[in-house]
Amino acid sequence: MTENSTRKDEDQRLAIAVKLRDQRSLSLIYNKYAPALMGFIYRIANDKEIAEEILNTTFLKIWNQIGSFDASKTSLLTWLINIARRTALDECKHAQLKNPMHGEAVYKQAGNGDESFEENSQKAAFDLVYYRGLSCNEAAATLNIPVESLRTNIRAAIQNLKTVHAV
Repeated sequence: MTENSTRKDEDQRLAIAVKLRDQRSLSLIYNKYAPALMGFIYRIANDKEIAEEILNTTFLKIWNQIGSFDASKTSLLTWLINIARRTALDECKHAQLKNPMHGEAVYKQAGNGDESFEENSQKAAFDLVYYRGLSCNEAAATLNIPVESLRTNIRAAIQNLKTVHAV
């Protein structure tokens, strides 16, 4: 069995245990994924204390919404990221926070630094949609690319995120 399918099986067992209200399993999910989710949330909130509060709220939502997790439709990591994203965007909107890290000019300079143009395009698409909360149409317009290209870049970015997390 491959490492990826082993991780998927373990995640599914943990999710089932949390559905059965096993707090220890939630703790295991927290230990496994909290660092990645914290980084993700921090990119949205741009404040460590606020990000920590949002992470706590995220895990409370995970506990309360675990019944909606369906392993046949998505991976646990993707489901967790979606909850973290929605929670962070809602909390930041509620607090009327602005994230100055993301200006349109940054996204129009793809290809700078040590990353390839393709990697930079993937990050830009992912950042606009997941961190800034733009719709696919809005993000595609910002990047001046077709919506389907944007979606392809987002899928590739998520796959890269899964690959990096598996290491």
